[in-house]
Amino acid sequence: MKSLKLISFALISATYLLANPAVMGGITYNFGGSGDSAEGAGATVKVLSSGADKKPVVAAGFSYYPWASESKKFGLDVSAGYNIKNTAVMGGWDFIQNQPTVSLGYNKEISSDNNGKFGPGIQDAVCKNGKK
Repeated sequence: MKSLKLISFALISATYLLANPAVMGGITYNFGGSGDSAEGAGATVKVLSSGADKKPVVAAGFSYYPWASESKKFGLDVSAGYNIKNTAVMGGWDFIQNQPTVSLGYNKEISSDNNGKFGPGIQDAVCKNGKK
């Protein structure tokens, strides 16, 4: 069962190579812990499938739970959710904690665009001062 989860995680992660992904940082909460509600609260960083506004997304991420016991401080999850004005609301499954999670955070699209500074091909610098 564990290998099936890892294979699913790898396949979902591979979809990021084909999209214009985004990075999200925010808060997370995992359900199903002990009676202390603070143990389930933490910080998360995720890679989202898209940074487009008003679009559904899938994500994979890493979480840190500072108030949890030593053996449950970290998490690795796969989530699905929705983007709204650079904010993502996500629900998913944490594979290390083996619990459902919800997340909320700010996201920023990863862009490889160089804003038109350079054209395609080899750049050639030309110095016009000094030659007459």
